[in-house]
Amino acid sequence: MKSYADWRKALSRANDPAFWPITAIDELLASGRAQFWGGEQSALVTMIVTYPGGAVALEAIAGAGNKQEIMGPIATTVEAWAKSNGITHLKVAGRAGWSRAMKPHGWKHFQDIISKGID
Repeated sequence: MKSYADWRKALSRANDPAFWPITAIDELLASGRAQFWGGEQSALVTMIVTYPGGAVALEAIAGAGNKQEIMGPIATTVEAWAKSNGITHLKVAGRAGWSRAMKPHGWKHFQDIISKGID
């Protein structure tokens, strides 16, 4: 399994630095305020956001690589971790291709963000 250091350059290229510059992601991971999920063909960075209405979301803030690996083994691991940590929703902001790819996995369009509740 590859580490964050292995994926850092690809994650930097995949993100819009106006929202998540790689240095901000570095800081979030170093402080423990974000989580890194890495595979051989893809990687994901998430952070927990608590909303005033009570929702606790695990939000994907960076991702790169193979959609099938992200939606398969990485998603399974992330969802299990989220469920065991009191997370009520998973959220991803991304391009339309991600929305289409994630719909068969139970995700739905929510405003301009893709959301999936956790039972």
